Amino acid sequence: MENSTAIRTVYDFPVAGHLCSDGAVRYIKLVRRSGDSQPNGTCPQCQTSFQYQKPQRSKVRHYGGDGATHF
Repeated sequence: MENSTAIRTVYDFPVAGHLCSDGAVRYIKLVRRSGDSQPNGTCPQCQTSFQYQKPQRSKVRHYGGDGATHF
C-alpha cells in the first residue's frame, strides 16, 4: 500500500467493487495479511487502497412481530 493515492473504507467482504479511473468496474479481493488488523486490497490499475470495516449494529430499535430488536 506504499503507492496508494486514496484509501477507501468498504463494508463488503471478501470482494469490493469500484469504478476505476479508466471507467471500468473492477473487483478487488480483500485479504488479511499478517500484521494487519483488517482485510485490505489495492486496485492494480488506479492504486486505490480498500480497507474493510465491519458494520456496526444499529442504535435504533426496530419493532416487528417479535418485539423490539437491533439489527
